[in-house]
Amino acid sequence: MTEPKRQTLTERRAEELRMSIALTARDLFVTEGDTSVTVERICEIVGINPRTFHRHFPVKEDVLMPLLRRSERVIVQGLEDAPDDADPIEVLTTALTTELNRRQVPEYDHQIMTLIVNTPQYRLRFVEWCEGLSGAVTRFLARYYELDPDPFLRELPALLVIQTMRHSLTRWVQSGGSDDFSDIERWDSRGLRMALSGLTRLAK
Repeated sequence: MTEPKRQTLTERRAEELRMSIALTARDLFVTEGDTSVTVERICEIVGINPRTFHRHFPVKEDVLMPLLRRSERVIVQGLEDAPDDADPIEVLTTALTTELNRRQVPEYDHQIMTLIVNTPQYRLRFVEWCEGLSGAVTRFLARYYELDPDPFLRELPALLVIQTMRHSLTRWVQSGGSDDFSDIERWDSRGLRMALSGLTRLAK
């Protein structure tokens, strides 16, 4: 993985504040059972004023993005660290569920995913975040499969991978969830094998 640019103290504190705001908002959404919690309520708990909030999040619906970006870093790291002789389906399935398995709070994660999926503004941001993974997934797939040189066709397998992930998470929400994440992993694995079945593996 490319070495990230070293953050200044100011940048690090700003990132820590954004994460604190995001975690507070997430917890309030789950506690209240909906996403209509006001910016003022979030600010009251974090100990900031609304002006500070909006300096970091122009609109309230962006408030969960730090959590999604954290998950993105975990996913990308998992893909980039995979050995060349790994099973790409297993790597993808593991990478896409690493953050969930690390937390091990399926009931809580089911609640927040339900709110995201069922609230249009947050669902839109989740979809946009998923699509933002296409570059990293395409680079990963190119290590294991023959991909078309045409940029449009080259990206399609990655988009299928991402759609599979979204579909399994949505199905997990709609099915009421389970006591662990085995359903997501099973659906991801089966769906990814189908989505990538038309690709030719590179000889190692």
